[in-house]
Amino acid sequence: MLAMGSGGGALVSRDESMGCSLEGVMSHFFSLESNPARLDAIQFLQRAARVNDGSARLIADGTYLQVYVGVLFPRGLLDRTPTVLGLRVFGLAEPVTFDVVVPIESLVHRLTVGSEQGETANRVPAEVASLQWAAITPPQDGWRRRLAVSTEALRAAAATGVAKVAETVPETIGESVLQKVRAEVWGSMITNHKRIPAGAAFAADALGLLAGSSLQVHTLENWVRLSSKAGYVLVKFPGGQSFEDDDDEG
Repeated sequence: MLAMGSGGGALVSRDESMGCSLEGVMSHFFSLESNPARLDAIQFLQRAARVNDGSARLIADGTYLQVYVGVLFPRGLLDRTPTVLGLRVFGLAEPVTFDVVVPIESLVHRLTVGSEQGETANRVPAEVASLQWAAITPPQDGWRRRLAVSTEALRAAAATGVAKVAETVPETIGESVLQKVRAEVWGSMITNHKRIPAGAAFAADALGLLAGSSLQVHTLENWVRLSSKAGYVLVKFPGGQSFEDDDDEG
């Protein structure tokens, strides 16, 4: 089922319970609408590879391909880091259906080779085991529009967060302490925007999604979505947090 998002293309959602299971030897192929779209996908994935765990979730449903990447996510029951996902949606030349998690490096390689050799069909790389963030699918319906946020504010928040992490974390530090610092920095809300964590600003900046003068903001329960012409940033806060009672609609 397809639903149009507020920016960056069609936003397609599937039931969270479907997950991302290994499918043995089954192979999938997809063809993007154009070579410029393929080069755009390569650039997005290369940006994601610099900040995430090295995997991407691909959801093809008809003539649209969703490419999810995990930027931030909790690493334990006591970790209150919000889950922050980046999303780009691409049109497909031929309808296909699959839901897989694959290594970004392998996917970039296949897209690059296909572009250089003029091939239209791209074979999906071998799947990897499902990751915690990859089992999370954003809601499809019910989003509530809020006041927009300027790209300038997001870019500034991202730069401030990077500087704070660099200042706080010494060169040698344990992983648990490092994660605590990151959770505090990236989980804090940006100035004048009580729903948008600094981690969302970091994701939008790192993934090249700060297009235009502002990004649209939508919320649903403990979810926040930032939308631009370039794509989406989706944030899921830990359970118990909700924005439904707030009243500053856009």
